Amino acid sequence: MFNRQENSSGEDAVSSPSGSPARPTSSLGSQTESSVISAGLKIVGNLQSEADVVISGTVEGDINSRSLTVSEGATVVGTIESTSVEVRGRVDGQVNASSVKVARGGHVNGDILYETLTIDEGAVVEGQVRRNQGGTRANKPNVSTLTPIDGEAKKKERNSEMKIG
Repeated sequence: MFNRQENSSGEDAVSSPSGSPARPTSSLGSQTESSVISAGLKIVGNLQSEADVVISGTVEGDINSRSLTVSEGATVVGTIESTSVEVRGRVDGQVNASSVKVARGGHVNGDILYETLTIDEGAVVEGQVRRNQGGTRANKPNVSTLTPIDGEAKKKERNSEMKIG
């Protein structure tokens, strides 16, 4: 169905049955192009990619990728985890990324956790916007615990027993 051919630059290229080149890869096998969800295509399920992803259609599910672009007219319903996110379409769900840009015409209905945030004039954000200082994927709150000194712990235990009993 697909044939691997070497092009003039010495890199492998994948050809479709018609013989036209499809997504070229280097000799190490890494993708040189973004993965694209085309307009009119609807994906129901989670997406995970080590490469860049461009969505022009609809995705109902969580997305984890290196960078993500939600194109104008596109829709994502789910949580997005990425290094870089640009929203030109609609996102219903949490966005967690180092760099987030909500462009003119973009609409985010959900929380945004970011290190760098840009919201263009004409963009809409409905949700909490929180700066994430501990890294892109560290969305769990830091909880500090106090450990009482032995004498204080015993006093508190006795006081609580007296109040209860």
